[in-house]
Amino acid sequence: MKKWIGLSLAALLIAGCEKLEESVESLKRLEEEGVIKVKTVKAYTVEQQDGLTQEIAGVVAPLKELPLSFGRSGRIATIFVKKGSVVKQGETLAALDTSVWQQEVNAAQGQVASAAIRRAKALQGPAQHEVEAQKIQLEKARQTAAQAAEEHARGKLLYANGAISKDELDSLALRERQAKLDLEEQQIRYDNLLKGADKLDVEAANAEVQQASVQLMRARQEAADAVLKAPFAGVVASISQAESEQTGPGSEVMRLVDTSRWLVKLQVTGEQIGSFAVGKTVTVQAPDGTETEGTVSFVAPVIDSGTGTYPVEVTISGQERVWKGGMTVTCRYQVKPNGGVLVPASGVGISEESYYVMAIKDNTVKKTPVKVGNVYGPYYEVLEGLEPGDQIVSSGISYVADGEVVKVADE
Repeated sequence: MKKWIGLSLAALLIAGCEKLEESVESLKRLEEEGVIKVKTVKAYTVEQQDGLTQEIAGVVAPLKELPLSFGRSGRIATIFVKKGSVVKQGETLAALDTSVWQQEVNAAQGQVASAAIRRAKALQGPAQHEVEAQKIQLEKARQTAAQAAEEHARGKLLYANGAISKDELDSLALRERQAKLDLEEQQIRYDNLLKGADKLDVEAANAEVQQASVQLMRARQEAADAVLKAPFAGVVASISQAESEQTGPGSEVMRLVDTSRWLVKLQVTGEQIGSFAVGKTVTVQAPDGTETEGTVSFVAPVIDSGTGTYPVEVTISGQERVWKGGMTVTCRYQVKPNGGVLVPASGVGISEESYYVMAIKDNTVKKTPVKVGNVYGPYYEVLEGLEPGDQIVSSGISYVADGEVVKVADE
């Protein structure tokens, strides 16, 4: 019995020693792991970059889109095109009933022709037969005046001898004066005919021609307003009215779109606007992958208070025929740092109004102040504090401390 008790105590002592050794080994392992275990971080190696490609979304719009309407009221007689028709500049698209205005044009043309004939006649002066006829009238007036003077002289003698009365003598004197006045008038007419064209007649004829020409221009303009022509080459995007409908100025009949070139409208942030300038080349990609080169044609000088961005327009060619108004496209453009290097924005921190990065050297983190420039999308431009080849923590910089030992992921 005592023997079994001794053996049991020995066994308990051996088992206790083994558990104690296991506990000691466990503590040692935990201590070693606490010393060796370090944080794993993602790193970014700074490189000298000549440029960086950035992307921004834009919306396609026609370069020219115009609602078309007639210049006057009337009934639409004919529409010569349909939706989707490709038209040339100056092509007739629709017309009103022009019968009334055409009559006005014809009447005005007749007035101009008549006035022109009268002016030509005034410029030529009197015809030869008019001069000869006036010469005959002048000779008759001269004979009448001579006869009246002779009768007046004879009357004076008769009155002196008491053969006629004083009233009869006065009547002869009046007839002589009237004959002289008629002679003078006929002489003036004859002299004017010999001078040629009368200046006043020519001026009156010119004024008549000018007035008739103005009436003709007005009639033609009214007739032209009744015809709708394409102001530029393009595609008929829609037709709002039909033949036989009444229409008038400002009432849209159809809409014309110029598809030879398109605009891509961008909303650019203040951080990106420095990368855009008129004339810069931009690559535009359609949703189906089609790409074309575009040119920046407009950069707003002031910010849009409604969106907080700067409106920018890129002009592209319509040769590919994939562009549609309202389509969302992707624009890629090149960014060139101003002498600095580009690092991920997630790797730059702000402390007391200054910027810093967590540089990695010999697996140890060091908080390093930097001077930043522009922001290019997800990248900061670092002007001072970093050199090509330096390595920094690229994300999660708030989880590491200055002087902490780290391990770079996948290194």
